[in-house]
Amino acid sequence: MESTDQFNFSIFRPRNLHGRKNRNVIFSMLLIWAAAVFGFQFLLKGIQEPKAENSLILFETVWPSALKGDIVPDDARTLLATMIHVKGKNIVKPADQELLNSAISSMMYGIISDTVKTQITGVLADTRKLKSELATARDQVYLDIKSEINIQSGRLISLLEPYTGFNPVSLEATILINSLKEDYPQTLADESLTRLPAVMKLYLTHNQSKLTDTIFLGFPFHYFYTAVFLLILFITLCIVYNVLIGWRLKKEGIVE
Repeated sequence: MESTDQFNFSIFRPRNLHGRKNRNVIFSMLLIWAAAVFGFQFLLKGIQEPKAENSLILFETVWPSALKGDIVPDDARTLLATMIHVKGKNIVKPADQELLNSAISSMMYGIISDTVKTQITGVLADTRKLKSELATARDQVYLDIKSEINIQSGRLISLLEPYTGFNPVSLEATILINSLKEDYPQTLADESLTRLPAVMKLYLTHNQSKLTDTIFLGFPFHYFYTAVFLLILFITLCIVYNVLIGWRLKKEGIVE
């Protein structure tokens, strides 16, 4: 009587020579795939070096003067721009966001006139009140409040433009007005801001190497390798596996 398990195959306990050959091919393919995927990551890890963004270099240049309180207007705008740069990153933790809000507010209120400061705090208070009403508003009332909030935001941007140089329609201007707080440290030397240099360094330092800086076919090499080459390699291994198994079946006279 014909056996009912003659076509069964176990990758860990092959039953015959064909099964062992099949297993060896599968494990070889897996080994090649693992080496290509994980080996490249270990290579990146081994040759990478931390590299500071230009914003961090500017920040560390200006920061000592800011702590002393004798920063010139151009340097103040530079320092503000570096903090806005970090604040705009979507990877910044909530606690670090609050720290940046405090630093930006302290920096901003330190370079504007008392008259403008009074106007800004008034606009912030009005905006806070409008936002509290927005939660319970409905229909046209909701739209009217939203419109009024936008008007107040436009006023803030216009008041600050002469001091920041930010284009009124730029992302930097929007980030700035949403970072301002009514309660803020009086100076950048305040104890609550001691973590700021470390936070700036954390978000403005990136590991780079020749594999990440080299452009290949229009892509950074590491991106091309992981997003394109590994996909091509996987498809190629599948094709090679089928060709090898087909050749072995034919060689051994096995008909599926």
